Amino acid sequence: MMKKIVIAGGTGFIGSYLDMRFRERGYKVVLVSRDKAHVSWELTALTEALNKADILINLAGKSINCRHTPTNKKAILESRISTTELLGEAILNCTQAPKLWINASATGVYKPSISHPMSEDETELGNDFLAEVVTSWEKAFFGCELASTRQVALRTSVVLGKDGGALGPLVWLTRFWLGGKQASGTQMFSWIHLEDYFRVVLFLQEQDALKGVFNCSAPHPISNDVFMHALRNVLHVPFGIPALEFAIRLGARLIGTEPELILNSAYVVPKKLSEGGFKFSFPEINKALQNLLSKR
Repeated sequence: MMKKIVIAGGTGFIGSYLDMRFRERGYKVVLVSRDKAHVSWELTALTEALNKADILINLAGKSINCRHTPTNKKAILESRISTTELLGEAILNCTQAPKLWINASATGVYKPSISHPMSEDETELGNDFLAEVVTSWEKAFFGCELASTRQVALRTSVVLGKDGGALGPLVWLTRFWLGGKQASGTQMFSWIHLEDYFRVVLFLQEQDALKGVFNCSAPHPISNDVFMHALRNVLHVPFGIPALEFAIRLGARLIGTEPELILNSAYVVPKKLSEGGFKFSFPEINKALQNLLSKR
């Protein structure tokens, strides 16, 4: 029988790639979104879609790439909590519940650090808005008591891919000689190649004993300065003008986002994936960027 995967919030950068890759492997992929062509966010429709599914992946939630005004903060939090709770209710209504539920989460839960790598064992978490969002989101997720569905919260770092995500704007800046370090350049940059994200999902599906919180990040985080240098090398751009902190703060306001998304240091390591035996196809930034950009 054809395996079925349900991707909630599956029309974005990550969801579209997972849709393509799972279809290539012969899965029946069911998307949940506000698009009329997909399953709606309505309990009966969700229950029917999730019944007899092998995997549910929930990526739904308002993007954090915006100004964190009170209105946007409320939408960022509520869009994650409400969809997660609704999916949990739909699973409880299933006659044959999904075997695995992978819920998106974020490495923003960790306290910013430039010297201390954050694994899943970390007890001193962040206390800013994004950390509070992730904490509440995971609480709602694991608060769904599901007897026959294994639950994994995937704390994902910056995902690098060809068509969308964070890499595109950085490539554009670099090509116009603006690809220098950002602020001090010492802030750590945790990342993962989009194909490795897909492979992590497959790995978690295969390993029945794995559950709980997992960091979804490449094993070798780097500083912002090192990342931008690697990007310039792959694009054959010999020099990049650095961006001072005040310019980043001003630019972020002009384009309607938060400067902390660039300025905060994220030093995250995938301890549980590595201990579980997962092997990254792209553990180093140079190999990842070569794969993503060398044919452009």
